[in-house]
Amino acid sequence: MSYFIRPFTLSIRLFANMLAGHTMLGIFGGLAASIGLLAILPLGAAILLFALELLVAALQAYVFAILTCLYLNDAIHMH
Repeated sequence: MSYFIRPFTLSIRLFANMLAGHTMLGIFGGLAASIGLLAILPLGAAILLFALELLVAALQAYVFAILTCLYLNDAIHMH
């Protein structure tokens, strides 16, 4: 049963991390747009969050690849 659940948990984890990053960018982007000309601080925060989201995306891609390889190895070489 665990071999059937693993792909779903892996996709839910990846989806949740992507959704969280995009939500934060949307919040700070909306704040910067609503302030107008004085949006230096929220815009800077949005740029820093975008850099953080790129770092998290690279890390998630690495973790996704490693876990996929481990899951496939476990499925092929059952103990």
